[in-house]
Amino acid sequence: MDARLASVLAEWPRIGRLHSVFARVVNVLAPSGRLISLSADSLDDAPWTIRVATVEWEAFGLEVGAAVVLEPRRITLVGVPGVVLDLRNISKWYSSLPAAGLMRLDVLTHRATALERLLDARGVRGGILPAASAAPIDAEIGRRLRAGCERLTEAIREDDDGAARLAAQSLLGLGPGLTPAGDDFMAGLALVAAVPGTRLGAVSRVLRAVLDGCPDQTTLVSRTTLREAVDGRARESLLGILNRVFAAPRGDEAQFAEHLRVPMERALGIGHTSGTDILSGLVAGLRLEIELRGSM
Repeated sequence: MDARLASVLAEWPRIGRLHSVFARVVNVLAPSGRLISLSADSLDDAPWTIRVATVEWEAFGLEVGAAVVLEPRRITLVGVPGVVLDLRNISKWYSSLPAAGLMRLDVLTHRATALERLLDARGVRGGILPAASAAPIDAEIGRRLRAGCERLTEAIREDDDGAARLAAQSLLGLGPGLTPAGDDFMAGLALVAAVPGTRLGAVSRVLRAVLDGCPDQTTLVSRTTLREAVDGRARESLLGILNRVFAAPRGDEAQFAEHLRVPMERALGIGHTSGTDILSGLVAGLRLEIELRGSM
């Protein structure tokens, strides 16, 4: 269980409601408005998440809106006989970011290039990465996504908060699914900005303002993910990639690519294109960091 979630549960009991049910994840809406995820053990550790040794959730016949009792030592899915999560001996997961301050510019450039090449070779097409063929509406959404990403990174590069806010607002909620591609890209960008020692402080400032000013422009799941990314919290596979970029032993591109293999595979498996879209934002953030360092 996420350690931050454990500390919140210690102050309850409360009654929540089932927000959404998928094969490997159940989302519970707590009275505070916070989403809590109960995920299959095959998925990553993640913010506000408990990994559960279970078969697919859909097999239990869970219904959206059903009551969920949230207590310090257990979580009970009301109306589903026998579905009680015992939290007494659960282990805690702590989200952690590397530090960027001591990373040499040439090494960071080398690693960003290696990550970008891996993403281009293995990434899922159809979100930020253009697909070879797409329906007209999908092609138009893709065009708007890439144009918005370019406007956002250019505004951050030029230190123009006003333009950055407009670009971020145009991306918020853009794309299909529970976590639209525009949000996923910004989450990756935000994660790099959250690394201590980067020169991307404007990213966090802009995204917080946009999320506060546009509370209903995207889904609750996506808004939760994006807010956590701004705070430097994300799935373990994404944090693993960042830790390898900033802290891995030195080596050539092939050695570094091998070092990235496991977290890359897990990250690319997030959603349909979500993992690819988040990593696209992460690469864009690394490129911005390199440019801003080089201009000092």
